[in-house]
Amino acid sequence: MENKKDYYEILGVSKNASTDELKKAYRDLALKFHPDRNQGNKEAEEKFKEITEAYEVLSDPEKRKTYDMYGHAGFGPTGFDWRQDFGRVRTDFSDIFGDDVLNFINQMFSDEDMFTGRGYQTKQTQQRGTDIETSISIHLNEAATGVEKYINISRMEPCNVCDGTGSRSKSGNIACPQCNGSGQIQYRQGFFTFLQTCPKCRGTGKIIKDPCTNCRGIGLIRGMHKIVVKIPAGIESGMTLRLKGQGNADPHGITNGDLYVTVLVEGHELFERKNSDIYIEVPISVVSAILGAEIEVPTLSGKVKLKIPPGTQNGTVLRLKGLGLPKTYGFGKGNLYAVIKVEIPRGISREEKQILEEWQRRENPRSYPEVQKFIEKTEKI
Repeated sequence: MENKKDYYEILGVSKNASTDELKKAYRDLALKFHPDRNQGNKEAEEKFKEITEAYEVLSDPEKRKTYDMYGHAGFGPTGFDWRQDFGRVRTDFSDIFGDDVLNFINQMFSDEDMFTGRGYQTKQTQQRGTDIETSISIHLNEAATGVEKYINISRMEPCNVCDGTGSRSKSGNIACPQCNGSGQIQYRQGFFTFLQTCPKCRGTGKIIKDPCTNCRGIGLIRGMHKIVVKIPAGIESGMTLRLKGQGNADPHGITNGDLYVTVLVEGHELFERKNSDIYIEVPISVVSAILGAEIEVPTLSGKVKLKIPPGTQNGTVLRLKGLGLPKTYGFGKGNLYAVIKVEIPRGISREEKQILEEWQRRENPRSYPEVQKFIEKTEKI
């Protein structure tokens, strides 16, 4: 196995990082290295693939547990992976234990809850095209309402010359002479009998007698397709949508793979998102803070009125219920929180200064409870 960087190191988080910390780290890095923002930059493209792979593993509790126990050895064709090891090699236990025990073992590995949550797949059910992964960027406003986006993907599709047969004559397939058409070869080692995919026909059981010159006997050619992606309202950055059957075609014509689209939600110049809630900093004048006011504030769906209560302090958070984003899990919407920032004027007129000086002479210290507490504490020192 090639030497790979530690997934936690790639995302820049500790091994005790929470789900939210992982999500934030991935979102920041993905936005920075996204291919759309780094056109022609191969280094950024590789970095994006690297952080996406790391997040895919660490964001999944089961995969993360496996990675923490075995590291990179827990995944991939050379790693410790129950799904691959038992799908790739089948041992003839009946030579040792008899048919009853063999049936029990087969039943155990076909159970839906065993190891992976998916049953042991036979050769026939594994014959499908490979999956494709891509990503797309959207604005926060689009995440609030949901949106349809068109993306161009490159995928394998049946050859239009040989109709996907791989044969120039469209019927020139013959049984593989090495495996006699079974797609597998057997070999024994001690008490065990192993089944291995035939290297000559790659498990198809057939070889092309008269290869098509357009696809070189593969039966597939690469083509560009425009796909519509329906992005649901409230989606969070880093979430992945699955488009079933939109992946690469299967060379045997059985079923296509799937297309996985990771959605990246870009930041906003006014709003900060926290799950389904959004926050906005609202500056107001000293007079508005003292006397109260009614002002307009922007939301993701237009401007609304916000009442500032008299005596509002700097840093006060006012809630506008239901003006956040739709909740990803469950019903309803989050809230909009206006964080009040009381601004002190940097320049005033002579008349304003006279008014403030008169106010200073007349002001009641009891109007400033925190100031009064501070004075009382300093007098005790």
